[in-house]
This record gives sequence, C-alpha cells and structure tokens, in this order.
Amino acid sequence: MLQHMFATMNDQLDDILKHYPKAKGQIREELNQQIQLLTSMSDHFLEEWLRFEEKLALLRKQNEGEHNSQSNSLTSIVSQKQTSTSAQKSMLDLDYSDPFQRGQGYFTLLMYHQAANHFEEAALQQPERLLARAYLGLSYLHLGRKQEACRHFHFIIPLTEDAMLKALAYNALGCIQAMDRNTEKAQHYFHQAHVADPTIPEPIANLQVCLDNQGCLQLGEKRMVHMG
Repeated sequence: MLQHMFATMNDQLDDILKHYPKAKGQIREELNQQIQLLTSMSDHFLEEWLRFEEKLALLRKQNEGEHNSQSNSLTSIVSQKQTSTSAQKSMLDLDYSDPFQRGQGYFTLLMYHQAANHFEEAALQQPERLLARAYLGLSYLHLGRKQEACRHFHFIIPLTEDAMLKALAYNALGCIQAMDRNTEKAQHYFHQAHVADPTIPEPIANLQVCLDNQGCLQLGEKRMVHMG
C-alpha cells in the first residue's frame, strides 16, 4: 500500500515540476493546492515514522540484555524476516500493480481523472468488485460527468448485499439529483439510503440540506476509504 502511494506521490510531484515554471492564474493556484496536499501528507508520514523509530529504539534497548535467548531476541526476528523476504516482495509488487490500489492513491490525492482511469481498468478486470465501481462513480461525479456516475451507482444497488455500500450508492444518486435541483427525486434517494443503512448519517444530513435549500451535500467518501 505504501509503495504504490509513494509512487503516486512521486508521479504527481514530477508532473508539478514539469508544469509549475510556466503555470499562471488558476492553473498555478491548483498546482499550489496539490503541493500543499503533498506537503501535508509528507509531514504526516514523517511524524508517524518518527513515532515508530522511537518505539523501535525502546524495543532495542529492552532486548540488549537478551542476546542469549534466540527465540526472544531481535536477531531471531531478522533471521525469520530473511526467510519471508520473497513472499513480502511478491505481496508488495501485487499491491503496486493492482489498478484498484493505484486508483485509491490518485483518489486520495484528488486526481480524479487518473483515478477514474485506474478504476475503469479494475472494473474491467474484476466486474464483481463493486467497490471499484463505486469509487469510479465518485471519480466521475467529481469530474462533473454525472450521467456516467449515475450509471455506475445504479449498477451497484441491485447487486450488492453490503448495506453500507448500497446506502452510499443511493446517497450519491441523491446528491446528483440535488445538484440538478430535482429536490423530490433527491429526497427519495436519501430516504432509500437511510432505509438501506440507518447507521450512516450522510443521507439524513443531505435530506436536511434539501429541505432547508442550503448547506453542503455529503458523499460519504471517508466511509469509502475505510471500506477499501
């Protein structure tokens, strides 16, 4: 997961370095936003790595006096690691080449066009992987391709037995209708989403937005990330 995430971040940074010197106006502002997001992610990774190193240092200290116990020492952990290196490498390579995983990386970076391309490939390779199709629908929705987004959400609803995924699909359809000012249809979909999974709050919040004719619609993307 980390390998494909860093590869995606490096690809994005290469693209920024290529276009930034000549970028002006809105394009330059968008690039600055991408730089800010990449910087924030880098800082987060660094903070987590430092925390990890601190804990690992404590573990090393605790094991300084235990070298005679092969089963409990860090030496045994290293030797065990050597026997599983090829298996771990295989898993990392598999994650890196998985179009669904790469799509998630681009989606996290708000690069929805690239994300959609990878989710399209994932949906073709594994048509039964409905979560990939849900991400694809959200990517299209962010790109303003609402008709294509609707098609994928309608495809998901009768096929999934996952209550949360069904509710999120209904909720997304409600958001699309609300964007098009079809308030009655939007309320219908938000109600269906609540019936499918009453535990998620987004449909009720969106229903209130429709009733009040103000506020921000919620797609439930954070729940999608947890599901993935």
